[in-house]
Amino acid sequence: KECLFFTIHQPHSQMDISVSTLNTEYPLSVELLQPTGISARKSENSGKHYFKFPEKDGLVHEIGDFQLCVSTISRQTVQVSLIIVIYEKNAKNIDVASNLNRIDSSATTSTFSNFEKITLSIDEKLQIMKTEQAKRAFVEKIVHAIRSLLP
Repeated sequence: KECLFFTIHQPHSQMDISVSTLNTEYPLSVELLQPTGISARKSENSGKHYFKFPEKDGLVHEIGDFQLCVSTISRQTVQVSLIIVIYEKNAKNIDVASNLNRIDSSATTSTFSNFEKITLSIDEKLQIMKTEQAKRAFVEKIVHAIRSLLP
């Protein structure tokens, strides 16, 4: 079970959530949990999930950190496509994100810069791991070849 956290700031926000496997033979279970831990939506054993939360426009829900949890019964690694679109609306059902004055471009630039540093760090560590795995595989082949030559 893997969970993704995302924050909702407006109690009238609308979310469109789509989760699907890239290989439909592996069914997924998907659950959306509200900040209090109460399940808002749960669907099981399908290769594709799409839902809207709340189901009707204008309904009020909790604000805070939501969790979207995805699990599969497969023991293999399953590639998943995930799309979450959040429409932050006010009590009059007007999308507050369209108010461009509230966007601080310096904060956005800083966030992207940090994201890029983290991503590069992860990529570097993955490259080191791949190199170490290749070295160990090579050493194992040599050891196996030597053992096969011994009486």
